[in-house]
Amino acid sequence: MIWNISWKNVWRNKSRSMIVICAVTLGTISGVFVAGLMNGWVDQRIHSAIYTEVSHIKIQNPDYLINEEIKHTIRNYAEIESFLNQSEEVKSWTKHTKIVAMGSTSRGNTAITLKGIDPLEEKKVSDIYTYIVNGGGNYFESDFKNPIVISEKTADQLRLINYTISDKLIDTLAQLGGKSELIEKLGALKDKRFITEKKFKSELKKVLTPKENKTYGATIMREAKNYKLRSKIVFTFSGLKGEMSYQSYRVCGIYKTSNTLFDQMNAFVKQEDIADVAGLLPGNYHEVNIILNDETEDLKTLYDKLKSRFNQASVLSWKELVPDAGMMADFMTVYYYIIMGIIFFALAFGIINTMLMSVLERIKELGMLMAIGMNKKRVFRMIMLETIFLTLVGSLAGMVLGATLIGIFGKIGLNFASVQEGFEAVGWAAKVYPNINPGFFFGVIVMVIIIAILSSIIPARKALKLNPVEAIRTE
Repeated sequence: MIWNISWKNVWRNKSRSMIVICAVTLGTISGVFVAGLMNGWVDQRIHSAIYTEVSHIKIQNPDYLINEEIKHTIRNYAEIESFLNQSEEVKSWTKHTKIVAMGSTSRGNTAITLKGIDPLEEKKVSDIYTYIVNGGGNYFESDFKNPIVISEKTADQLRLINYTISDKLIDTLAQLGGKSELIEKLGALKDKRFITEKKFKSELKKVLTPKENKTYGATIMREAKNYKLRSKIVFTFSGLKGEMSYQSYRVCGIYKTSNTLFDQMNAFVKQEDIADVAGLLPGNYHEVNIILNDETEDLKTLYDKLKSRFNQASVLSWKELVPDAGMMADFMTVYYYIIMGIIFFALAFGIINTMLMSVLERIKELGMLMAIGMNKKRVFRMIMLETIFLTLVGSLAGMVLGATLIGIFGKIGLNFASVQEGFEAVGWAAKVYPNINPGFFFGVIVMVIIIAILSSIIPARKALKLNPVEAIRTE
């Protein structure tokens, strides 16, 4: 009976109840969507850290971590190779040769780490090959000697990118609805070559209005970009005995990930193209990257096995190699509930106010109920249930709508292109696909019930203090 009465009491003043329900709904939508957005970002960061940057587990020579010299290769590599081939936890693995070098072209130079890889093995542990940019060549599919895959950031530093206004670009703008005035302005720059992005942007600002730049700027920059494939880069580095060594490579592919710092530091060559000139012998490698079958179950197991068996090697998990992503993975659930807690804490004041008004409006009615035998325990339960129903209806609606929004944007993504450079500078993707763990909603429901119970205490105490005789006399 108490449950039935409590539910009906919620809808006695529909307008007031709907205002509170709508407030709770909007608050829940916001909290759920923000949680989904953050979860999407963290998942993308973790995926990038593991499958693009460092893998699940990395094995190195401890001395290489202190001083990145060519001579610090992995000790007892043959034993490690045999162990990994027999380990059930290992899905795939590969080995790298790493050399810190200075790359130079006729227009620029930059410091970079050359990673000697086996392209076929590398595809099993890294998704770098999927990040080759449009018009940026291929992933070691060229037939020329000494190919190299560099990042777009490195290509920019070495001046291997230029910008031109072509007929293709103008046709693209026309299809996008570009006006004739815009086409004429760009025509003045046609066939001119700009060797840096900065110079090209500066020239666009001179001929285009701010509105045109905002509307078409990103498209123009993308379509005007040309990569100088097959360009030669000469690398200088210290050999195995400390002697200066030189090797030239030709660009076969250009990649771009969501981590600018990683891009700026890494270029990829074939192992056989770097080992001989560096003086390395077969079995001389600087790191082993491992991908596991099941990250949750296998990470600690294999990590402990490697630590105990190969104590002369440095064994590091991805959480140690990328601590920012590891910390977010461990504590993200706590962050979700902190966000929801703050939102519901703010909503609690509105709920308390609404329930106090409801109690004050029903003083006579509550007095009559207590006069005919309803004890204080039942009165308290009735008001508590009213508060729970009021809050739960709004939160359930909010969770359904929030989950729907996450489902929609989880497919199409949210693009923060205006702040892309800032996000990618710290390794976070500018385009995010929100997602949420279904178990999160169970936690929200528990939180809602707790908040509702706490919010009902003040209104319930107000009701319990009523004197039945005086309350009945109230007009």
